[in-house]
Amino acid sequence: MNLKGVFLCFWVALGGLWLPYAGAHTVSVTLTSPDGTPLDHSAVFFEPLSFKAKAVSKDLPAVVIAQKRQMFLPAITVLQTGTRVEFPNLDTVRHHVYSFSEAKTFDIKLYLGQAPSSELFDRSGVVALGCNIHDTMIAWVVVVDTPYFALTDKSGSVTVDLPTGDYQLKVWDRRQIDFPNGGQRITVTKNQTFAVSTEVLDFDPYTDVTGESVDHMQTPY
Repeated sequence: MNLKGVFLCFWVALGGLWLPYAGAHTVSVTLTSPDGTPLDHSAVFFEPLSFKAKAVSKDLPAVVIAQKRQMFLPAITVLQTGTRVEFPNLDTVRHHVYSFSEAKTFDIKLYLGQAPSSELFDRSGVVALGCNIHDTMIAWVVVVDTPYFALTDKSGSVTVDLPTGDYQLKVWDRRQIDFPNGGQRITVTKNQTFAVSTEVLDFDPYTDVTGESVDHMQTPY
């Protein structure tokens, strides 16, 4: 048997992609500001560099961002490009949900209960949400081009399972202004821990606008 030929045919059948080694490694990240303050509810995501991430499925489960007590719940959501978001209104007053963000512009006029339709988030970036009736209603959707992502906890920590390979590690925090363009290149070959520090504003825009802690605004039910 010509093993070289068999291998070549297999490689071509895979579209010429070099797949990562089987198995996954547990990668932990701790995110802080330069003075060591943990950054909670921040998006941490890993963009593969040494292999192509799995193609976006047309059947990605929809994400729910509800309105309750005149708040968006959850206040911060991270999701993969190609995900639809539903915006049910659980209040007894009508809301007008909108965004003027470059990554997603939409407008759902006054309604109660279930929104007329879901919204497709198909472009990476940070999408700021608002209500045209209630100015204190704000939230963010972080849309990323990778299936490897999570939100940090109160201690600024997050854990993600990653295949062996090279990645660009990126973060976004609500106390930042811009969506990250650079990031930190990492190589994952085993269970690893990374410490990341990023510059942030000296105030919390969510608390300043709503008077609430973002930690209390993450569960709609």
